[in-house]
Amino acid sequence: MDDGFSVLVSTEQITIRRFIAADIETLHAYRNHPEIGKQRSWLMPWEYDDTVMFVAEMAMRDPLFERGEWAHLAIERVGHEGLIGDIGVLWQADDDVAEIVFTLAPDHRSLGVMTESIQAICTEITASLSLRLVAAVVEIDNDPARYLLERCGFAPVALDGEEEVVYAWRTGGWPMKAAKKAGKKPPASE
Repeated sequence: MDDGFSVLVSTEQITIRRFIAADIETLHAYRNHPEIGKQRSWLMPWEYDDTVMFVAEMAMRDPLFERGEWAHLAIERVGHEGLIGDIGVLWQADDDVAEIVFTLAPDHRSLGVMTESIQAICTEITASLSLRLVAAVVEIDNDPARYLLERCGFAPVALDGEEEVVYAWRTGGWPMKAAKKAGKKPPASE
């Protein structure tokens, strides 16, 4: 399927690619799963027609990443054809920062695929969009998502109201390591 347009990232375990028409049924099913729906911002049930339009828009968007617009990508396990989850990227309109969101079908959890997907997409978008930071906002009581982000190198940096935690992944890690790699001493405040 790698036609130079569809596949964004491939690793040993996953492929992150554009959506295709064959993803509609699976996407509609897991996005309407009660366990997933209670931790997401979309209205339940997510209508089938909305799923079709979503897939069509994401499949054809060119360029894929535009400032101020969400781009959603499909996640597929290598050797297991078909959609298992998705990851969204919002490139901020006025900053070199992106926010990510992620969803994984319940029967594909605990396999390490989302950890690998988040790490791969952060590496890809940081390089291709020249980002300095990738953020994710999760509900305070969503322990699995919080632990996942921490495994991927994200750190909690702020509260967003009383119900959400903002996590951030910095280029070079925490504390910023880029200055050290270049042989420069970091400022005294670091």
